[in-house]
Amino acid sequence: MGSSMIRSSDRMLGEYYYSTSDGTLTKNEAAGMAAYLSFGNIMGLLIGGQIFANQSERQRKWIVSRMYVVTICSVYALAFLGHSKTKQTINEPGLVSFLQVLFSFTMGCGIAIMLYILPGLAGIMFGSNTGLFASYSDGVAYAMASIVWRIVGSAVDSDQQGGDGWAYGWAAVALLMILCAVLMLEFLEHYFVRPSGQVSGTYETIILA
Repeated sequence: MGSSMIRSSDRMLGEYYYSTSDGTLTKNEAAGMAAYLSFGNIMGLLIGGQIFANQSERQRKWIVSRMYVVTICSVYALAFLGHSKTKQTINEPGLVSFLQVLFSFTMGCGIAIMLYILPGLAGIMFGSNTGLFASYSDGVAYAMASIVWRIVGSAVDSDQQGGDGWAYGWAAVALLMILCAVLMLEFLEHYFVRPSGQVSGTYETIILA
């Protein structure tokens, strides 16, 4: 869910840039800047994907954990840059917009492995039902993401402080990403890192929860 939620944010980023630019960006400019999230996905796959493919299972888990750190820090940075006090402190809308695009790019890099590579590895476990697994997991992930973005949209609509709603919304997304990171790392530990005979039922309970 976490990586799909971030990937679907490209539909929200244009409005985020525009709403927090204090009028320095046009809607067309803001919408075009959202493409940097996709550029981040591509770079994450080109660089991180190659590194990930050549590592042991334990090292792969370590890489995934670091990619989650990059993603979560980037989301928190977008929350920080969307707050009115931050913009007043920096007092340079162009710099704020540049930093927002930069952290959108790193956010895209951070989710690349979790969004495109890990589902393929997990799908292999389902054999001939890989397509069913992929369709089901994507459907559930994007359905949950739609709920999250609906809540973020409500926070933005109810905000009267010039962008603080976006700050609170992104902060909530970061908290959900932390939860998703814990679940994903437990999943990797259970199914890919530990030998099958050394796994307790506790990990299965965490995954199901």
